[in-house]
Amino acid sequence: MLLGFNIKKECNTIMKIFEMVRNGDESGVSGIGKVIDGIVFPDGTTIIKWCVEDKPNSVAIYQTFEDFKLIHVDSHPTNGTEFNWK
Repeated sequence: MLLGFNIKKECNTIMKIFEMVRNGDESGVSGIGKVIDGIVFPDGTTIIKWCVEDKPNSVAIYQTFEDFKLIHVDSHPTNGTEFNWK
């Protein structure tokens, strides 16, 4: 086990890569357009990197995609958020 991953089990599974696009910005902070690059690991762990022009490009880790979505999507229903899965 390395960094909490069972290498034999999880390395043979494909991670899901996504971009998050906002069509509105309810808070006035993150802007519109592509605002996040993200990865969802096979165990659900989700890592995001903000990619907003002229803002710090911080990174965050969530236990599940649903945890991330609850905070950054569901709580801003007027943003018209879309996910582009790669």
